[in-house]
Amino acid sequence: MKPLIKLLMFFVSIALVAGCAPFMQPALQPLDSGASRTVGGQYLPKVDNFQVILDSSFSMDETGENDFRVARDIVRRMNQAIPTDLSYNGGLRSIGHDPHQSQNPTDLLYGMTSYQQAGFHDALGKIQYVGGPTPMAAALQAAGNDLKGGKSALILVSDGLHMDNAPAAAKSLKGMLGDNFCLYTVAIGNENNGAGQDMMKQLADIGQCGLATTDAELAGDAAMISFVDQVFVGGKKPAPKPAPAPRDSDGDGVTDDKDQCPNTPRGAPVDSVGCPLDSDGDGVFDYLDKCPNTPKGVSIDSDGCPTRLTLKINFRHDSNVVGDQYMGEIAKAAQCINEYPGNQVFIDGHTDSQGPSEYNQGLSERRATAVVKALVDKYNIPASRLTARGFGEDQPIADNKTAEGRKENRRVDVLCGATR
Repeated sequence: MKPLIKLLMFFVSIALVAGCAPFMQPALQPLDSGASRTVGGQYLPKVDNFQVILDSSFSMDETGENDFRVARDIVRRMNQAIPTDLSYNGGLRSIGHDPHQSQNPTDLLYGMTSYQQAGFHDALGKIQYVGGPTPMAAALQAAGNDLKGGKSALILVSDGLHMDNAPAAAKSLKGMLGDNFCLYTVAIGNENNGAGQDMMKQLADIGQCGLATTDAELAGDAAMISFVDQVFVGGKKPAPKPAPAPRDSDGDGVTDDKDQCPNTPRGAPVDSVGCPLDSDGDGVFDYLDKCPNTPKGVSIDSDGCPTRLTLKINFRHDSNVVGDQYMGEIAKAAQCINEYPGNQVFIDGHTDSQGPSEYNQGLSERRATAVVKALVDKYNIPASRLTARGFGEDQPIADNKTAEGRKENRRVDVLCGATR
């Protein structure tokens, strides 16, 4: 009999061990990467940190309905609905493990770290065994350290059973984090005549700024998205301020960022880089140039005018004689020449258009030579500084069809300054 009794006791012990071994939970449904949500960059994150506490205690699987699978799927769908274009620090914490899962009352399976949907999903799939008590108070205390810094949301997913010490821990957590902390609860199932749901609502109320809901209320995708947005999505981003118009400090029509001459006087014509124009290339800006069309190569004064003196000598027709009455004009020429000491001075003779052009060319040269002689003789201007030139009838300054015009064209110009 003894061997038989021993054999029976062996089989009983095997049965007891087999009866106590936990069942491994079915694999988590894969993450649907193609169904990730975004909010189009139009909204701000409502919180800086969040954490989900998932109850995997014995009560979540004690009726054979496996409330844990329901709770885990709620968290999976929640993770799927969190907008991926907003930035958070995220975490996932489990409580109430079977010893095959963990010897700890609570484990931080994910985070706290920059939230990534795939990483959160993988951590959720690590919970394979359900069992043990429901140390929600310990999980709340641990979450207090996880959520420090910035605005935070804590989401409890549980049946709400066997956690009588949780309200005191929730109050302590709220006192520590203050207005930066909101508490949300998702009640799984409705056992014990709704006692679990009552506990979850009590915890949410302690948070003051969260809400309490149930797995039944979050069954539809629209309801889940609405819940997620209440937790995670803040107000719309403010419209970007229009860039300030580039300044144009000197009011020349060229903005400061392109203006290479930033202090141009108002009203002065400028080029594409804001520098004053010098249309005739004489070195005097247009807004200062009193003689805007000076020929190139002619010396000019500070006003941009050629240093050219037209002598009012009324040469008679076909004459190159400088009468005494015109010595005042010769004096003006001498003064102008002396204002530019050292310069080579050109004395240019001109005629009207009457007569052959070849003859007029010679006449203009004789008129220039007569003025040179007067300057040398009367005012001791060195002859070496003076060059007589004739231009005949080619450079009229008046109408040769009138007697008055022809008179003006019979002239001598004295270029007091040197040509360039």
